[in-house]
Amino acid sequence: MAEDKEDGIVKTMENFVIQKHRLILIVVLAFALIIRLKYMTINAAVWWDEADYLSLAKHFGLGLPEQAAPWRARGISMIWGVFYWLGANEWVIRLIGTLVAVAGVYLTYLAGKALCNKQVGLIAAAMLAVYNEYLFWGARISMDVYALTLWVLIAYLFWKAYTENKTWHYVAVGALYGFSIYAYDSIGFIALFFAVFLLVTEKFRFLKNPKIWYMVIAAIIMALPFAAYNYVEFGNFFGDNTNIIYKIYPRFGRFATGDFSTAENTVQYWQRPAGSIISDFFTYFTAMPMILKIPFFIALLAGIPLFFEVIIGLDLIGKQGEHMELKKRFYLLLWALTLLIAMGLLIALTGYIFEPRLIFPAMPALFIIAGYGLITIYKLIAKYNREIAVIAVIGLFIAGAYMHLSYANALINSKKDSFVHQKMAGEWIKEHTNSGETFMLGCGLSVNFIYYSERQIAYVSNNQTLVNEAIAKGNRYYIIDGYDPACALENIKGPPEGFVPVQAFFIDEAKTQPIIIIYEFAKA
Repeated sequence: MAEDKEDGIVKTMENFVIQKHRLILIVVLAFALIIRLKYMTINAAVWWDEADYLSLAKHFGLGLPEQAAPWRARGISMIWGVFYWLGANEWVIRLIGTLVAVAGVYLTYLAGKALCNKQVGLIAAAMLAVYNEYLFWGARISMDVYALTLWVLIAYLFWKAYTENKTWHYVAVGALYGFSIYAYDSIGFIALFFAVFLLVTEKFRFLKNPKIWYMVIAAIIMALPFAAYNYVEFGNFFGDNTNIIYKIYPRFGRFATGDFSTAENTVQYWQRPAGSIISDFFTYFTAMPMILKIPFFIALLAGIPLFFEVIIGLDLIGKQGEHMELKKRFYLLLWALTLLIAMGLLIALTGYIFEPRLIFPAMPALFIIAGYGLITIYKLIAKYNREIAVIAVIGLFIAGAYMHLSYANALINSKKDSFVHQKMAGEWIKEHTNSGETFMLGCGLSVNFIYYSERQIAYVSNNQTLVNEAIAKGNRYYIIDGYDPACALENIKGPPEGFVPVQAFFIDEAKTQPIIIIYEFAKA
């Protein structure tokens, strides 16, 4: 009797998850929103990337100066610019980012539901909601968070287009893609993902589908304004004979002249031992236990059998109108692997920096696989004891969620006061100068000062000629910023002749270690 009672409790729990999935989804989304609102304004100041994109937004919305690198994606900053133009402030921009992050959680549920089932979608959404890197970068103003949401939206709509063959789905995918490649560069790789999927599943038949061409045309139309802007603004940035691709998409130029150039240091990197290159290529694969944390990684491993039939039946996937379940799993597999491989190649060939945030768009797919794995673990254990199965999967999820949440909390709090002195210095400059004035930067990180001061910068280094020219134009203030690694205050030369210190910001309570010093020109 007791066993029947326990079995009934488990059955009731299973039915609750199935029948009340919408309620559970609301709880997951509410938690995702609340935890992000908690951290939304915790950071005392913005860091370099945030300042770059925010200064661009103020440039577009308020007409303020911008000095961001030409290869920075400007799509999102242009949208923010509209909000600044309407009177918004940084808090509004942060709120928008928070809502975008929660939208990514919801879209992960939709993708999981479409590619597996509702239960998998719920688990995947919950995992993404607590994922530590997503929380950390969500507390900052990060394009990577936007990249995840845009990618999963495009991937979800493309799957709907492929299965339902509706024109508007294809057009929506194309339009979103055309915008998204100018919102964040990594989204460009989704075209490779789709191309491989179509070639394997449809051979070259997809070229005869007019709706595919509608998608391509929509992408081109949406991308044209951004391409034209780049062409006008940065057409000759890489030289007078700049390749047209560099002109309309400067990131390609950055890769070609920097990361993939034939410079001596790059060539030497290519010539490393094969073992080192292979090891670097698999960086994101080998780092997965650290990225996911062990409990979620165990769930991911348990989900890998989902693709055994794909490998065995690869020849069946290309049959028109058949084996949709295999195609569904193949789609999920490609989604998960595309960025892991692409970013691994960048690291292997160029020494590109390893950062989990660079593979954010792959995380929804990985969590969908992990969600399937968690259900697989339950089914395997339930064959012997359903109560233990429930305890095991709940325990595994709670352990993983706790590890992610505690790690995110510690990391966010440890970094929350970073760059606060740049904010104070920038605001001091704004208070002590007039709109349109320029101040001099001896050395330091520029865009943070531009963002907070809303003033233009004259780069003068310690060049007395440039300093004299700036003084002649009415510039009074000269800054040395120790946040720049190349600008160690204990080694840097003093200010140019004729300047006296008027303000300093210190990193210690005793005020013995200045990090930023502001000088003013003392008139004779």
